Amino acid sequence: MFVSGPVELTALEWRLLYGRDNTILNYWNLLQADKSKLWITDKVPQSWTTASIYGKDSEWFSKQADMVKKVVSTMPVHLQVSYKESSTREQGLNICSSEVFYIPRQFVGDFVDLVGLVGKFEIHNKVAVPLFFMAMDLPHKYDSVLNTMIYKPETSSSNSSNIYSAQAPAVHPWTVSSESDFIKLMRFMATGDPLLMELF
Repeated sequence: MFVSGPVELTALEWRLLYGRDNTILNYWNLLQADKSKLWITDKVPQSWTTASIYGKDSEWFSKQADMVKKVVSTMPVHLQVSYKESSTREQGLNICSSEVFYIPRQFVGDFVDLVGLVGKFEIHNKVAVPLFFMAMDLPHKYDSVLNTMIYKPETSSSNSSNIYSAQAPAVHPWTVSSESDFIKLMRFMATGDPLLMELF
């Protein structure tokens, strides 16, 4: 993980608390999650959506859907079965815009296999992530820890503080481009973990 833009502070805290896609992880809310299950934002509005593959302006989605079908046809049987049972809409393409997810050790082998299969096609990462998760396990078996993530991609960087909540597992977006931005963020996060104030 890293921060975007020029920064003066290079402490480890930057990389631990700040996500690659301008996402804040409130780690104290993740501690009780089931680490033997997959975590994904499939229940978070705007993060996980279904796009139509028919009609006007759907050519890109249609091509992506065709590639998904080709990948599924080459999957090991157990992954094909899981994917088909997870798919609820025949005429839509699942899109995941968030980059927050967790894959436990027992799924790593399947994940590596899926990455290898997808690598043969030009499937966008926003399409690949739902494909991976739906193939690895059924959605009702995912841990619910990320279901209450705050995901408001339309929020401007100047208004990020208006959407922050220490009770959410993660918050998006929050842009950090300077030490003062980082200090401001830590003060907000300290409402969830008071020990963060010891950084200053």
